[in-house]
Amino acid sequence: MDLSPDYARLLVRSRSLPSKTPPRGLLFFPLVHAACVRACLAAALAPLFGCSGPLGPDVDMQATGSIAPAPAPAPAKAALPAALDAEDRRRALGAFGIALDPQGNGATVHWDNPVSKAHGMVTPVGFAYPDNGVICRKFSARFQTAAGVDSRAGAACRDKDADWTLKEIHKAD
Repeated sequence: MDLSPDYARLLVRSRSLPSKTPPRGLLFFPLVHAACVRACLAAALAPLFGCSGPLGPDVDMQATGSIAPAPAPAPAKAALPAALDAEDRRRALGAFGIALDPQGNGATVHWDNPVSKAHGMVTPVGFAYPDNGVICRKFSARFQTAAGVDSRAGAACRDKDADWTLKEIHKAD
């Protein structure tokens, strides 16, 4: 079989040109390469996503119950003028509750008892402030009874039941 020189040259060139189909081992190379890259990336970033737990101990190391509770404030009845009867005291303490309310307007609140003719007023002084876990506010008060005029000043605190208790009270000048 005699081949022409042109045909032989063409045959040699076609065998030396690269083929359009990859060899069998490289057919799935892009898929394997992408999976390998994803696995390496996940392994490199995994420690960054594992830091969601607490960094310290779960137990609070501070002992509780070792701090003595705050002493109870003096009862309000002993701090009010002795000339007030039970109804006068009730009305006066109601005026304290309204006047000292931290969300109130800070205006003077008047009270009166038409039966005993006693009357008075409570004026908040300054803003409410926290003290030993309760809200306190300073005040000035004036009481008019059959015994005469009595002016007082001090501070009252509101407990968790929203009741005001006179913490300190003294005669005002």
